[in-house]
Amino acid sequence: MNNMNSMQKLAVHAWPGPAPTIADGVFVIGLPTGEQREEARQQLRQAVAEALGAVLDVPPREIEIEASPGAAPVVLLPDGQRLHCSFAHDGGMSLAAVCFNGPVGVDLMLSEEVAGWEAVARDYLGPEATARIAATARAERAAVFARAWTAREAHLKWLGVGLDEWPAHSQSSGTTVTLDLPERLVGTLVYMDGAA
Repeated sequence: MNNMNSMQKLAVHAWPGPAPTIADGVFVIGLPTGEQREEARQQLRQAVAEALGAVLDVPPREIEIEASPGAAPVVLLPDGQRLHCSFAHDGGMSLAAVCFNGPVGVDLMLSEEVAGWEAVARDYLGPEATARIAATARAERAAVFARAWTAREAHLKWLGVGLDEWPAHSQSSGTTVTLDLPERLVGTLVYMDGAA
């Protein structure tokens, strides 16, 4: 992936909280949601409306999130503007990324041992990532795998496509950053920055 900056970490705004700061045309909010997926989706959609309402000084009830199976969610603002957004859930936490400049993808994964990780990495992450994970000390392997996996998933969400085997959709011209998250959670954001 291009423009990968693993040293740069983007802050995740805890929600509820103060209005998120938009940096480079994007912001990410995070909130504890538990493990029930449908309930987490509803909580996250409400949080996005509240956060955007705080950022744009718009009543949250006037902000809609359009989502259909197989398509990236879109935020509809009262003035007709459409913003790209992306959601992720794992480990009792949910993330939402909103981008004012174009497509966005976010992914989240609990860093834990993945059974059969070598076959999964070969099939979905490609030879470079597989070699990097294999060369990592066992104690750190889960975190390295999670970073590679979330980067791949965020990239595919940014492109608006579903999970597929390597090498399909293996290149990106988006900006890719690691998210600053609590211990054992790994997250990646891919977005179109304002300079593109």
